[in-house]
Amino acid sequence: MDLLFKRYASPFLLIDQVILVGQFSDFVLQLVEDDADDALWEFFLHKVGDGQSFKDWKSSLNIPQTDDEVTDEQIGATINSSINILNSFEPEN
Repeated sequence: MDLLFKRYASPFLLIDQVILVGQFSDFVLQLVEDDADDALWEFFLHKVGDGQSFKDWKSSLNIPQTDDEVTDEQIGATINSSINILNSFEPEN
């Protein structure tokens, strides 16, 4: 909720509308992405002073872009990895 209150005075109406149109997950992902971009901007302002533009500096970081599409292979690999973790788990008696 801090991310919302940092940007919006009263975010409850906004959240209700975003839920009504079925875009809540996209809204949250965009909010988190914008917050990360704000953190990079603050770092750039205070630590980077070599005359580089923010856009050039950010592209030089080689931050991987998130894929909106998750393939069936990725889902299967995640499930198998989770199963392997659970199978190797041995709780103490």
